[in-house]
Amino acid sequence: MDKEVVISIKTILFTALLGLVLYVLFRLGPIIGLFVVATLIVFAIEPLIKKIMKGTLLNHKISRGVAVAISYSALILVLVLIITIWLPPFISESQKLFKNLPKIVKSIDLGAQVDLNLAQFLPQASQVSGNLLTAIMSIFSNITGIVSIFIVSIYLSLDWPNMKRRFASLFPSKAEDLVYDTLDEIEISLGHWVKGEAVLMFVVGLFSFVGLVLLDIDYPLALGLISGFLEVVPMMGPIISAVFASVIALADAPIKAVGVIILFIVIQQLENNILVPKVMQKVSGFSPLIILLSLLIGSEFFGIAGAILAVPSIMTIGIVARRVIKFLR
Repeated sequence: MDKEVVISIKTILFTALLGLVLYVLFRLGPIIGLFVVATLIVFAIEPLIKKIMKGTLLNHKISRGVAVAISYSALILVLVLIITIWLPPFISESQKLFKNLPKIVKSIDLGAQVDLNLAQFLPQASQVSGNLLTAIMSIFSNITGIVSIFIVSIYLSLDWPNMKRRFASLFPSKAEDLVYDTLDEIEISLGHWVKGEAVLMFVVGLFSFVGLVLLDIDYPLALGLISGFLEVVPMMGPIISAVFASVIALADAPIKAVGVIILFIVIQQLENNILVPKVMQKVSGFSPLIILLSLLIGSEFFGIAGAILAVPSIMTIGIVARRVIKFLR
């Protein structure tokens, strides 16, 4: 017997409202991404702001506004110095590297069958490298977006304590303190993560650059900076860096490729056994499987940005989940 399906007006309105919300979130994706990046900057710089506020200036306690101004001025100064010193030679070497990449791959004699596969791969590699270079150039040329991120970060930092209190006040009074403490824990953990990643990126990039120079590998600055940048992508970043540098070295001499592989193994061991435990010891850790799954999910939905933000996102979810379970118990 046929059954009559009845859909209430309430269900229709709820479905339409849900679809509208999802559509608005989709269209606001770039703005949401801007706020996410700005919030990460706030998390990273908040400990410095608090430290400056503990000091005195002309026998007066330093206000939050002055501390924010000093902190962001120092951050901008460091970024300007890095861009001024490192960016021009990096772009020059990257252009040469990506331009010569098809010739480098083609010059590697791996047999007839592999040559056929390489012939099919070369146009794609050239296209991918060109797109990557275009993406890098667009990131640095989009001054408006960078300025917007810093402006939003400054406004968030100026009113950060009040924002946390207002957010906590949205919850029942018995959960207010728990929400505020949770926000503090997220702030501390993500702040350590951002600073830890920055230190790891710098150290790995510097060691890679010095090692490649000593091995007399072409494009050492570009390869070193690529290694540093890819360090932000856990597990896969160092592997991609090692393969990329090995291909460049193999085109010059097989023995150099062996040296590059040994170099990156040493750097990886140094990172895993010394750098990561020392730098990231205050950050909540997860198993490699969870990190890998979060990377795959993040990159599938949001691309490179999703892969980069996967770890801080899973850290935040973990902190909130632990606090909720503790509160329910």
